Amino acid sequence: MNRFSICKNPRCRFVLDRGVNGESLENPQFLKKCPVCGSGWSSTCPSCNGALSISFVDGLPHYACCGQKVHAEAKAA
Repeated sequence: MNRFSICKNPRCRFVLDRGVNGESLENPQFLKKCPVCGSGWSSTCPSCNGALSISFVDGLPHYACCGQKVHAEAKAA
């Protein structure tokens, strides 16, 4: 089971670590929606469409499945 979820909103991309004491919570009731923008969650990498896996490089989240940085899309002017 995947321990991370990511906000479906491309302008947000908040990463949720569902791990608690080494165990992963399935559908945590306390966070049904992203606390930043209110969108739903995904367990699919928005960069490569593979299963979402997150690693931290210098304290910043990256998609471990494809190596890309986790970042929100810039808002259109």
